[in-house]
Amino acid sequence: MARERLVPKPTQEDIAAVFNISDKAVSAWERDDAVPEPAKIPELRRILRVTYIWLFEGTDAPPSPDDPEVLIEDLASAERAAVMTLMESFLNKRGRVA
Repeated sequence: MARERLVPKPTQEDIAAVFNISDKAVSAWERDDAVPEPAKIPELRRILRVTYIWLFEGTDAPPSPDDPEVLIEDLASAERAAVMTLMESFLNKRGRVA
């Protein structure tokens, strides 16, 4: 949903190229069959223009790319280390890192 709402809309191939992975890996993320490695999360959030919370939970429609919470997270790069630690813990518990 997040990728589809962007203008211009990045393709799965576009996102895959950023991370030097296959478009099939991006497709697996979108189907919730796998999740990105923790190190990819901040850049993926930035590309998709969403909040970390939406990226982790993603149960409702994504926020607008101009939503103040998205813009604040763009400025909060100092929090990346804390988010990475949290994500590594979360993903290790789920055992679905790809």
